[in-house]
Amino acid sequence: MKRPPVLLPWRSLAVAAAALAVAALPGLRSDLWVERGAVLSGQLWRLWTSHLVHGSGGHLVWNVVGLIGLGLLFESTLGNRIWGVLIVCAPLVGLGTMSLQPGLVSYCGLSGVLNGLWVAGALLSAREEDRRGNRLLAWLFRACVLADLGKIAWEASSGAPIFTGAALGGGVAVPIAHALGALGGVIWLAGSSTFSLAPDSGCAVR
Repeated sequence: MKRPPVLLPWRSLAVAAAALAVAALPGLRSDLWVERGAVLSGQLWRLWTSHLVHGSGGHLVWNVVGLIGLGLLFESTLGNRIWGVLIVCAPLVGLGTMSLQPGLVSYCGLSGVLNGLWVAGALLSAREEDRRGNRLLAWLFRACVLADLGKIAWEASSGAPIFTGAALGGGVAVPIAHALGALGGVIWLAGSSTFSLAPDSGCAVR
């Protein structure tokens, strides 16, 4: 069975548009990013909105390009489930970075949740390709997950992100955010009743 054609990733484009809108209204940034004191005082919305804020134009461009690329690859499979991945990954990245890096005062950027979309989208796509009988494509999607894990391991050992390190506009790189995002993607998959890691046996998936 052939894979469905790639559709316009309007959900990813909507998130990208929101990030661009925040960049166009810099006065909003201080009310949206994760700031330790603000979050601890109860401003929990920052755990989600901080991912729309970026430290520089280069940081924004890298993340928006990555988001749209992942949307083209995986949104046709994820569909509206992309919102679930974002809802799970966003606070995990924010809370995790504050907990694991106690000296970190603030955090912003999409790259952490992008790793969650990468893992969730690739594994779910692999599952769908197994169901269609496209074994080679299924394993290519699994290879995408291994590539992301390899990237995260390299970033952890080097202390700098591979793609956005030079584009942070004076900000401090937080590679652990990428690992937390990938973990969020796995957590979403584990909690999703529509996903199974086992190869398809012909049973209906509900």
